[in-house]
Amino acid sequence: MVAFAPALFALVALANIAVGQQCDGNVSMCPGNTDGVSQSYLQCNSWSHQYVSQNCPTGYVCYANPKKPTTVMCGLPGTGGVPDQGKCTGNTAKCVASGQTGAYYQCNQWSEQYQNANCPNGLKCYNNASNTGVFCQ
Repeated sequence: MVAFAPALFALVALANIAVGQQCDGNVSMCPGNTDGVSQSYLQCNSWSHQYVSQNCPTGYVCYANPKKPTTVMCGLPGTGGVPDQGKCTGNTAKCVASGQTGAYYQCNQWSEQYQNANCPNGLKCYNNASNTGVFCQ
């Protein structure tokens, strides 16, 4: 038990580094600037100008807010955007590899980011004629 004490102290100290950082305005960030991992986030306190730790609702994790840079949102695990897929609008979708797998990207209308999705029952994904949606066959 004693051997773990220094390691635990170092971990707690690292976690608190961002909490003491100076900030200004209504800014927030996920710990370590990492999406989809932490159930807490760091929110700037406008009076002290330092980040304070806040908690997402139970079962939710922290994501950078794609609609409002320098702020975060709490979402269900796995609801963050797919890296390198860019922004999207409306009910658009696109296959990862049309006709080869059942995997596709579905636009999340609230975050305007693509999310991973899959065709049911082992069906393959195909892009529609206008390349704005998919169908599974």
